[in-house]
Amino acid sequence: MPTDAATTIAYVGAFVGLVGGGVALFNARKAVCWKRAELANTYMKDFNNNPELVFAGRCLDWQGGKLIVPESLQAFLPDGTKIIEHDREVYALAVSPFLQVGEMDDDPRVQIYRTSLDMFLSWLALVASALDRKLFLVADINDIGYWVAKIESEVVIHPFIAAYGYATSLQKLIHLYRHKNSDYKDWVFPTNIPPRAPKKKPVEHSGADVTKTVTSEGEATKAGNIADDEKSAV
Repeated sequence: MPTDAATTIAYVGAFVGLVGGGVALFNARKAVCWKRAELANTYMKDFNNNPELVFAGRCLDWQGGKLIVPESLQAFLPDGTKIIEHDREVYALAVSPFLQVGEMDDDPRVQIYRTSLDMFLSWLALVASALDRKLFLVADINDIGYWVAKIESEVVIHPFIAAYGYATSLQKLIHLYRHKNSDYKDWVFPTNIPPRAPKKKPVEHSGADVTKTVTSEGEATKAGNIADDEKSAV
């Protein structure tokens, strides 16, 4: 009988140990999930609390209207102006990788658009890096899928993405949010075709009597071909 009692006690002890180990493992896993979600929420808070990132998102979302410029970007505006009229043609010029330095002075919105987009894509690259290192999962930061779908529809910024090294991070996000099981897998925005630039007037040169005409058709065709190439890359 003493032997049977000892055996029973040993089995009970082993069972209690297994239950305790299972509970500990469950709690550890729960803690990891909680920390992942907390870190993902921190990334989203950084976006929502950053005026430049929110501004960049609205520039992509809106087709027109008035936008409040973040304080850090108001230095580009004259006479303390704080509001701009959102213009898709100016936006297309601003995010072109072929933008010349002299063209930045044509309209203060050019540098504002360009700077905010660069910040926005940098933030998305950080999110892609965190997902790649499994600091958190797609389910922990699901709202990123909205912006991934939106960027796919914004053909005008695809050359900028490729030219300034953001293509790899965007490809990772597209794979995670558009090809795998996520809430935004089948989300579709209408494609935003880049606006056609206005034609430039012929410039007449005296003496040699030579007239040089630069037409927007050739430029638009070139930009369209690049956008198609970069869209396939993105």
